[in-house]
Amino acid sequence: MDNSAIIIIESIVIALLAIALSVFIVLFIRRDKALRKYLFHQKPIVYNKNEADLKLILALKSKMEDERVFTDSTITLDKIAKQLGTNRSTLSKAINSGLGVNFSTFLNSYRIKEAIRLLNENNAQSYKLESIGRMCGFKSRQVFHRAFKNETGMNMRQYTKIKTTDIRTNY
Repeated sequence: MDNSAIIIIESIVIALLAIALSVFIVLFIRRDKALRKYLFHQKPIVYNKNEADLKLILALKSKMEDERVFTDSTITLDKIAKQLGTNRSTLSKAINSGLGVNFSTFLNSYRIKEAIRLLNENNAQSYKLESIGRMCGFKSRQVFHRAFKNETGMNMRQYTKIKTTDIRTNY
């Protein structure tokens, strides 16, 4: 073989390796972004100037994180409002204006964060995806999958496939 043929073959090999590396990086960044967003960083909170709403939101977040009420599939805005000593419309207004999302989106973000945590545990393979959804408070598989896709930008199968092919990293 002459030098020009060797250079062409080397160029093709380098191009293929670059493409493979690019695909891996894109998939890793996509998964990693979802992990960082839901496991390590909270969405920025855009509190309004109303101090009563701020206290209500902090109490709501405390109830979600400490009592894990999001895992109850029967939880409603009315039930949480009652537990917080307020009414439905006041709590809804506080969530909408203070966080910029509705109650359903707020609740699902906690549930998806928990689902990602469960999927990343070592014993996650022993659970079916539907079981993970139920443990996180979702009533149906369809709602779980839709919420997961809305929150992470990928479906459950894509996430689990990326997770199994990816190298685990400690943050």
